Amino acid sequence: MANNSINLNQIELREEIKPNINVVRELYPIVKKKILEFTDFWDNNPNEAENRHKEVEKELQELTGKDMSKYDLWEYWEADGVENLAFRISLPEPIRILDFKKEELKTILTKIKTFEEPTEYENDEILMINWANEGDFYRNLLKKNFENYNHKYFNSQKDKNGNYFEYSIDEVVEILWNR
Repeated sequence: MANNSINLNQIELREEIKPNINVVRELYPIVKKKILEFTDFWDNNPNEAENRHKEVEKELQELTGKDMSKYDLWEYWEADGVENLAFRISLPEPIRILDFKKEELKTILTKIKTFEEPTEYENDEILMINWANEGDFYRNLLKKNFENYNHKYFNSQKDKNGNYFEYSIDEVVEILWNR
């Protein structure tokens, strides 16, 4: 198995590849407030909640430009809370990168497949939430930019002899790069 160690700071990702935290910092408090206000409204006016839900979805769609049908404003607490939901709604979608570099792909795969608990973020709620959601953002970026992307490359696999294995970072780089 190939050595997967890489210094994540060695290859600095271009801004257009990274999650846009500046937009999140601007939208997150507004989005979170709208979600919490809707929850309070629903608790106090259950018969009118469906109409208010549609209004809030429209407001959030206008604010973020995102299709709100993929977000659950009704029962977000059953997933992972208002903070993560507000962050995901606030975070712009990854874009298509026309000149992706192989080193950038390896850095992204290393970020996805390597667990490193951040220490520099402990007083910054947005950066902590980004750290918790970064893997999803980068998987979506890869899906948008590599036609043979498949989530299975990040899961355990079973070979023809019934033995389990995981693809190394270098193996996934080669699979995605050689499209």
